[in-house]
Amino acid sequence: MNQFAITSTSSAITLNQRERQFLQLACTELTYAQIAERMCLSPRTIDGYREALFVRLQLKSRVGLVMWAIKGGFVIL
Repeated sequence: MNQFAITSTSSAITLNQRERQFLQLACTELTYAQIAERMCLSPRTIDGYREALFVRLQLKSRVGLVMWAIKGGFVIL
């Protein structure tokens, strides 16, 4: 199982390969429906990834998710 550790200010967060792929795509202009299509998953599965990351990272929005990814060096502008 491929896992990637991403360190936040409070603790280390471990993401599996699909969560990492979702996070990368969430940092683009794609809609959640387009992300689901690109990942060959249902929109409900994508909703699950999103909600799970919001809870684990204590975030409330996609903007927060993108900011977290940028600050953590996960996404480079």
